[in-house]
Amino acid sequence: MQEITFFCKRCKKSLRIKYKVTGNDNAPVLPNIEIACRHCTRVLYLKKYTEKQLIENSVGGKMYI
Repeated sequence: MQEITFFCKRCKKSLRIKYKVTGNDNAPVLPNIEIACRHCTRVLYLKKYTEKQLIENSVGGKMYI
């Protein structure tokens, strides 16, 4: 099973969140979840992300958001 690890785009540090790919391309990913970077205090919301978008934008299992 594949998993995607999230990283902060600004400071390049890990957000300590991993997402396991289920295979449903249209499934929403972490809707209404607040993700805060501990290093640069940036706050993120994944509103309209689908699993297909995560797979397309990740490189080597890492996604910078």
